Amino acid sequence: MSKPNLKQILDALSRQVLVGKAYLEIAKGLLQSDPVIRQGSEIFWGLTINGSLQLAQITVAKLYDRTPGAIAVPAMLYHAACERATFQRGSLAEVDEAIFKAAQRVISLQPTVRIIRKRRNKWLVHLDPEAVANPVALTVKAALTFPELESALKATEATLVDLASLYEGIVFATDLRFKDDFKSALNWIRTAKCRFIEDFEKEFGAGSWRDLRPHDCSRSKFELI
Repeated sequence: MSKPNLKQILDALSRQVLVGKAYLEIAKGLLQSDPVIRQGSEIFWGLTINGSLQLAQITVAKLYDRTPGAIAVPAMLYHAACERATFQRGSLAEVDEAIFKAAQRVISLQPTVRIIRKRRNKWLVHLDPEAVANPVALTVKAALTFPELESALKATEATLVDLASLYEGIVFATDLRFKDDFKSALNWIRTAKCRFIEDFEKEFGAGSWRDLRPHDCSRSKFELI
C-alpha cells in the first residue's frame, strides 16, 4: 500500500481545515441572518445550520484522530520531524522551531479536542447508549462554544501554514473561494419576499400585510426580480 509523502499530508490536512472553517462560517452566518428570511423553510435552514456545526466538529475530530495509521496533525508532525532535511526553506533550526511551536499548539488544544472527540464518539458519529438515555448529560459534560471550535481550526491552520511555507515555500489559501455565497441565496430570498409583500399591499392596500417583514426591503435599480 502506497504511503503519502509530507506534501500530500499537508495538502490533505489543509483542505480539511478550509472545509471545516467554511462549515463553521455557514452556520454562524445563517444563525445571524434575518429570521424572517429563514421562516419560509425552517426545517431546511435548521438542518443546514445543525449539519454545518456537526461537520465542523467532525472535521476537528478528524484532524486530531487517534486511530492508528490515520493521517492527522500529530502524525503530520512526526513525518515533518523525520523529514526535516527535505524542507526547502529555512534552516534546520527554523524547521525545528516551527515543529516545536506546532507541538505546543497541539498540546494547548487538547481540552477542546477531547470535548469534540467525546461528542463525536457519543453522538455525532456513534450513538452511545448513555447519551441516548440522557442526552442532556452529554451537553453538560461536553459543552462546546463557537470560540473554542473556531480557535481549534485557526490554530491548526496556523500550524499548517507555518510548516507548508517552510517545506516548499508555498502558503495554501486560508479560505475557500465564495465560502459566503450563501449570502447571495439569502439576498435573493429577501428580494422575493419583499416583492411579494409589495405586490400584496398594492392589491389589498398599504399596511394590509400584517405578518413579519424582512429587516431590509431596500431595492436597487438593477434588481432583476
